[in-house]
Amino acid sequence: VFFCVCVYFCFFFFLPVLQSTRSTIQPNTVTMPGHPRAEAFKTEGNKYFKEGSYKAAIAKYKEATAIDPNVPAYWSNMAACYEKISDYEEMESAARSCIKADKAFVKGYFRLATALKAKNDLEGCIKALESGLAVDSSNADLKKMKKDLTELQRAEQVAAFCRKAEDQMQNGDIPGAFKTLELASRLDAGNPDIERMMSRVKPKFERLERERKASLSVDEVHKERGDDAYKAANFEVAIEHYTKCLDGLKRSGKEH
Repeated sequence: VFFCVCVYFCFFFFLPVLQSTRSTIQPNTVTMPGHPRAEAFKTEGNKYFKEGSYKAAIAKYKEATAIDPNVPAYWSNMAACYEKISDYEEMESAARSCIKADKAFVKGYFRLATALKAKNDLEGCIKALESGLAVDSSNADLKKMKKDLTELQRAEQVAAFCRKAEDQMQNGDIPGAFKTLELASRLDAGNPDIERMMSRVKPKFERLERERKASLSVDEVHKERGDDAYKAANFEVAIEHYTKCLDGLKRSGKEH
C-alpha cells in the first residue's frame, strides 16, 4: 500500500512539471534555425547563386524556407537573387518575410529598401531605412543609402521647381517664377541651372516690383511694411505700420 501511495504521489506531482517542460522545449526544437535539411538546401542555393543560376538558387532557398521559415538568411538570399533578375515585386516580398523572421536582422531592411527604391517608392524606401537604422544606427550600408536617397530626392525636387519656373515664365507669371526659384535655391544654393534661370527672371521681377510699389497708396505701403516687419519678428514696428494703415482706412471709410 505504501508503495502504491508513493507511485500515485510521484505521478501526479511530476506529471505537470514534465508537461510544462515539454511544452516549452518542443516549439524551439521545431523552429530552431539551422535545420540540417534546410541548411543543405541553402548551401545548394549559394552554389547556384555563385554560378549565376539565380532561378535555380531561388528554388533551393524556397525549399529551405518551406522547412524553416524563421531563418532570415534564407529569405535575404532569396531577395538577393530576385534583385539579380530585376524582379523587385518578389524581392520586396522576400525582404518583408526576412524581417518577419527576425526583426533584428538588419540586412532584411537593406533588401527591402533596395526593392522599394527600384520600384520608385522613395517614401517607403526611406521608412525601411529608418526602421533598419532603429535596429542598428551605425550600419554603414543603411546610412549610405539614406544619404544617397536624400540627395536624389533633393535633386528631383529642385528639377521639378525649375520645370515649374520655366512654365511660369512662359505664361508670363514672373512673380510666380521668382518665388519658385527662391524655393529651389533654398534646397540647392549655387545650382547653375537655378542661377541661370534667376538671371533671366530677377531683372524682370525687380522692374515689376518697382512699378507695383510706385502705384501703392500710403495705406498699402504701411500694410506691406507691417508685413515685412512681422516676417522679421519686429512686432512693435509691425504694429506701428498696421495701426497707421488702419487709421488711414478709417479716414477714407474703407475699413471693413
